[in-house]
Formats: sequence, structure tokens, C-alpha cells
Amino acid sequence: DSGEEKSPPCELAFEDILPAVKTLIRAVRILKFLVAKRKFKETLRPYDVKDVIEQYSAGHLDMLGRIKSLQTRVDQIVGRGGPAADKKTREKGEKAAPEPEPVDELSMMGRVAKVERQVQSIEHKLDVLLGLYSQCLRKGCSNSFSLGAVRVPPGEPDSTSDYHSPVEHEDISASAQTLSSSRSA
Repeated sequence: DSGEEKSPPCELAFEDILPAVKTLIRAVRILKFLVAKRKFKETLRPYDVKDVIEQYSAGHLDMLGRIKSLQTRVDQIVGRGGPAADKKTREKGEKAAPEPEPVDELSMMGRVAKVERQVQSIEHKLDVLLGLYSQCLRKGCSNSFSLGAVRVPPGEPDSTSDYHSPVEHEDISASAQTLSSSRSA
């Protein structure tokens, strides 16, 4: 353990380097400079106009396709009629056939409106059933509840429901009367 400072293993003074090595280092630096100069000149060279126009038009077409896709999705959500169908009929000179129902069923707004109509129909049916139940309680109906006593309010069949009964309201009341008369006999 001596008190000497440890020196780096390769201690060469500038004077110790041979003149041939000095010229070699200079040549490498000159080559690096020339390569950098060539790259710089290449960046200053103007672009080929055809390539620029091709890239611009390809980007523009891609952007138009995306805008059309977004517009179609917005139209589907909002429920607007397709402008493509209107354009085709205008070109042919024909009158457009009104088809609001299929478009409404496809759109989000049409679906929401259909659900709202179904909820209103269910509320109406529930009100009718509660009215019948309260009438039954007031009259003191026995356990045998007859359908003949039920007065179904006249009205059109429910257009909001997907279920359509094969039996009409009049048929139900007629069959209820025959059922109650056969039980009483």
C-alpha cells in the first residue's frame, strides 16, 4: 500500500502520438464532416411534387372516409333518414316512398321512443287492472271471479307490444259469458 497515486493504465502524452496516427485521426474527422455535409444537402433538396400530392390526396380520402363513417353513425343514433336514398330517388325523378317505421326501429331515438310507448301502455294496463281490482273489492267479489263481469274498455289493440293475441276482446267477453252461464247451470 504505497501512497502513490494510481495513474490510468494508458498514459500517452500528445507528443508521444506518432504523426501517422495524427493524420489518421484527421482523415476520419474529415470523412465524418463530409458525410454530415452530404446528409445536410439531401435534406435541403426540394420534395418531389408528385409524391407530395399523392400523400396529400391519400390522406384526404382517408379523412373523408372517416367523416362519412362518423356521419353514418350519428345518423343511426339520431334517427335521420339516409340522405343516400333521397339522393338516388331525386336522380331518378321518382317520388320517395315514406318508410318512417323501419328507420325509427333502427335508430337509437326510435328504440327509446318505442320503449317509452311500451311503458305508457303497461302503465295504462296496470291502471285498468287496479281499477278492476278496486271494483272487485268494493262489490265484495267472492273467490270465483267471472270474466263476464269484467268490462274491457274499448280501444285499439296495443301497437307498442310485440305480442298480438289471436283472440279479439269481443271474443273474450263472449266466451266469458258462455263460461259463466255454463257454470251457473
